[in-house]
Amino acid sequence: VVRTRRPGALLLLLGVVAAVVFVLLRSLGDASLFFYEVSEAVELRSELGDDRFRVVGTPQPGLVEGELGGEAAVVFTLCAGDVLADVVHLGDPAELFQPGVPVVLQGAWKAGRPPDLTELDGAADDGWFLRTDHMVVKHDNDYRSDGAQLAPCGTVG
Repeated sequence: VVRTRRPGALLLLLGVVAAVVFVLLRSLGDASLFFYEVSEAVELRSELGDDRFRVVGTPQPGLVEGELGGEAAVVFTLCAGDVLADVVHLGDPAELFQPGVPVVLQGAWKAGRPPDLTELDGAADDGWFLRTDHMVVKHDNDYRSDGAQLAPCGTVG
């Protein structure tokens, strides 16, 4: 019995295996992003550096919508308790995004003042802002552990 090897089939199999490994590694990388409340993210700002992370907080009234670098952008202030952080979100905001409704954002700290900051009421204006590109609004609070609640803005929790 003579067996012939098909190099095309072997290459196809290797390609499929490589694609599966890539997808798994990419998924694990996204899952390993750390998740912080605004107060923790501000406290750990120097340690976080330019690493990406997830942050949860409550958007304050006074959103500024516009464009930044040809892309839709929203500038707003996020809070939890008495801690504020200015945010520049690139891309369209989540459909249910509105002030007063907790939101989960994914991005990184950037040094400097965000654009249109002067138009925000009660901005943090501390020389830093979160530049985010992924937003999830949850009304059912499933994104927090059981019993965890955000402190209302303007209070120490």
